Amino acid sequence: MIEILQTEMRRPTPYGWFHIMWIILSFIAIFILYKLRNKYNEKQLKIVLSIYGIIVFILELLKQISWAYNIDTHTWSYSWYSAPFQLCTMPIYVSLICLFLKKNKIRDCLLSFICFYTILGSIATMLMPDSCFVSEILINIHTMYLHCGSFVLSIYLLMNEIKPTKDNFIGSFKVFIVCVLIALTLDISFYKLGFIGNETFNMFYISPYFSSTLPVFNIIYDKVPYLLFLLIYILTLSLGAYIVYLIVKFIEKKHNS
Repeated sequence: MIEILQTEMRRPTPYGWFHIMWIILSFIAIFILYKLRNKYNEKQLKIVLSIYGIIVFILELLKQISWAYNIDTHTWSYSWYSAPFQLCTMPIYVSLICLFLKKNKIRDCLLSFICFYTILGSIATMLMPDSCFVSEILINIHTMYLHCGSFVLSIYLLMNEIKPTKDNFIGSFKVFIVCVLIALTLDISFYKLGFIGNETFNMFYISPYFSSTLPVFNIIYDKVPYLLFLLIYILTLSLGAYIVYLIVKFIEKKHNS
């Protein structure tokens, strides 16, 4: 099984056939879901959340197994740097959690978080996937399904479930702050407790012990005090989310006028 998971391919290139294929599949999925919007109901929402959440959870699990096992030496060593608690992996947990929630304020906040915040990582990866592509088939499929699927899910929710209201945006911001605090707690506690050994553990790329590897933020991290970096990180992503919110609000207004 490990040999199958680690099957190699020629490393995809940005806007090569592999990349373009996933973009096309994403817009086909959006088109199909758009056609189904008149039949939208709670059951349809749970089906869409299930399709995305369960499949990407399985792919994430397979990825973790593949990266933890060395097939040459037949040994296990967990790759702490790949621990799945990043902004881009949050839709996995949100979609699975929301499967068990009825429509209420908490679910609206969680789904709004996907619509306004995690969509930023999805769009960035869809437009600039170079750093995410490797020579392993499983990882490339996982990467594109995770991000393209999250993008499709965000658009689907904005078409049907989540309205661009002030309350929904504030709710998404609250979820984002909670996620940042959890990530920071994990970064500090795992480092202090020595779980990670000499490996890098940088959830949300905001660890006070390891430089951020995110474009632009990696420069800021090295130039300013850590607390200022953290504040810039939160404000910048929130500004991006607010711009998404304004764009959606503008489109809805034009559609209703």
